Amino acid sequence: MDSTAEAIGAAKRAPSGAGDDTAVARRIAGGDVAAWGAFFDRCAPWAYRFAYHHLAGNHADAEDLCSDIMMAAARSIGRYDGKRGTLDVWLLGLARHRLARFCRRRRVEMPLVPDVAKAGVQAANPVPDHAADATLHRAVVNRALASLPQRQAAVLIGKYVTGHTVEELAAQMGSTPKAIESLLSRARAAFRCAFSALLKDGSGGGEP
Repeated sequence: MDSTAEAIGAAKRAPSGAGDDTAVARRIAGGDVAAWGAFFDRCAPWAYRFAYHHLAGNHADAEDLCSDIMMAAARSIGRYDGKRGTLDVWLLGLARHRLARFCRRRRVEMPLVPDVAKAGVQAANPVPDHAADATLHRAVVNRALASLPQRQAAVLIGKYVTGHTVEELAAQMGSTPKAIESLLSRARAAFRCAFSALLKDGSGGGEP
């Protein structure tokens, strides 16, 4: 289990529910210093581990991104909607957004967990030699994801990058676990086709 999955597990073990989280969010948005302090103490360590894991263990960058995540949370927590999932799920989505923004501003490639590619590309259809380079492989994965319908791309990223469970994805996307399983199946098939097509025509390079 990687550090992101461990962090998610720790967050899930924390006493938290959608109803309680809505009340917490309202108190924080209303300027309750104690509520913010408790939220910060629980979530800031997770935000740092998330940043450290996705930024290849760079402490300085991880500290910058962690601060950005928590400041963004403070600014936007008033818009939290408990009907769409817990605060933990909300924070994961926010962290992923800030990570993407961080990478764009630093002009570095958005990190992508290899499990996305492993989930979409069967062992019977391995990556050919010309795509063995890690940078090219990452570009192919990113372009394949970008070619998918938004909901399919979102469910793959949610499952294999941020480590959501099917139940968490269902809550976040306003669906049911059974529907999410079906969506994941279709998304993996679509990703596999897009990934293979990009490899065959050699168009994996460059930004989507």
